[in-house]
Amino acid sequence: MERIVCPGCQQSIRVPEEAFGQRAQCPFCNCHFRGPVRQSDGSLAPPTLIMRNPFARSRTVAPGLLLVMVGLLSALTNAVNVAHTLADREAFETKTREDYEGMAERANEPWIRDFGEFTVKWLPVAQYAFLAMGLTTMLGGIAMIRRRFHSLAMVGAVLSLFNVVNCCCVLGFPAGGWALFVLMNPEVRAQFFRPRASGTPEWSTARTRDYAS
Repeated sequence: MERIVCPGCQQSIRVPEEAFGQRAQCPFCNCHFRGPVRQSDGSLAPPTLIMRNPFARSRTVAPGLLLVMVGLLSALTNAVNVAHTLADREAFETKTREDYEGMAERANEPWIRDFGEFTVKWLPVAQYAFLAMGLTTMLGGIAMIRRRFHSLAMVGAVLSLFNVVNCCCVLGFPAGGWALFVLMNPEVRAQFFRPRASGTPEWSTARTRDYAS
């Protein structure tokens, strides 16, 4: 067994002789690297990184990216809706009243007409609210990826659960649930408040583990 330093995460691992020059996987960060080779002077050449695992350094990256995607989709969708409503408010109000009038006639339920006025008044407000929710969800995802502002990340995850307009609810609920599950983990939460030394990655603490193929 020879001890080497993983080129992906800088962890100390032990590699058997038979793995020298072969493709290997780090048990810490799951990156792929080519094992060291013995040089003519007996020393070991450093291992060569082949493929890094982008999600290995933090459990918050994947759910954070999903929150950013959901928030961006929601923000863009609702921004288009707001712009469409503001572009011709009179046409929006007329079409909304006509739609509810038609539903009332087809269902033979006159009270449905009242929802037309309610929608005319409050739908633009809801569009603004969901636009703000989408932007906050996106910011929460960014905070989660960077492991900064834990409260903002929590708010973004919660808002994703209630983002029920258009197609955003398809991804919003699982994305918010996953993010909350990760954020409530005590170890993950501690990462948001851990001071970071300048120029020293927090994953650089050396540990030792035998390589397992």
